[in-house]
Amino acid sequence: MGSHATECGAWPSGPEDLAPRKIEGLPDDRGYQYYWGYNRMTTLDGLFCAGDACGANPHKFSSGSFTEGRLAGKSAVLYVMDHSDEKVEVDKAQVDSLIAKVMEPLERYQKGKYSVVTGPSYMHPIDPTKMYWKQGLFRLQKIMDECAGGWSNYYMTNEVMLNRGLELLQFLKEDFLNYAAAQDWHELMRVWELWHRILAAEAVVRHMLFRKETRWPGYYVRADYPALDDENWHVFVNSRYDAKTGQWELWKVPVIHIIEFP
Repeated sequence: MGSHATECGAWPSGPEDLAPRKIEGLPDDRGYQYYWGYNRMTTLDGLFCAGDACGANPHKFSSGSFTEGRLAGKSAVLYVMDHSDEKVEVDKAQVDSLIAKVMEPLERYQKGKYSVVTGPSYMHPIDPTKMYWKQGLFRLQKIMDECAGGWSNYYMTNEVMLNRGLELLQFLKEDFLNYAAAQDWHELMRVWELWHRILAAEAVVRHMLFRKETRWPGYYVRADYPALDDENWHVFVNSRYDAKTGQWELWKVPVIHIIEFP
């Protein structure tokens, strides 16, 4: 659904004894179907998720969270045992490139720390040449609140507001890549946590924009599509992000009811 609070998460494989193998009419490269070998494994081989990370309902993030974790953990162990004889070849150049990228905010602060105007040590300093994680977080929260159905807008949004949100998120991403700075290791963690939040926020906005209905009023309402539309939108929405191009692809996936209620 792509809401702020529920029905979101990765697309994981279901349990072998219940999950349907094939979705009729859907190309094989679209979401992998419902089952592909290991319970709770995402579309990335060897990456498992549980709870809200693979779709929310009340029993996944409260009393059932420990069960979700056990299911994912046992499947991950089985995966490791089944692949224990595989040799992993590490590309040192790729590793070095990732390390350099991760450390960039620390180096940016060190190179420009004398441009800091003022500010106590327990707060981010006044610095026109850098963006610190809390500043970026406040910007992100403001964008999502005002454009993506936040509380200040009574959880209402529409196509114009969502497109404006995407535009502002793009500005934020550009500022992050050019100006994000960290004074220490803790702030470095916060900086990259912010980056992941920005990507998650963009996914939420794109899903909300793609689904032209209001599925769960109260979490958010599309003012331009305020009604429930089961005929066209009783579906899952999958998305794929290409990190190399920055492009998103979204498509519908049929809901297969494992248990039919009268």
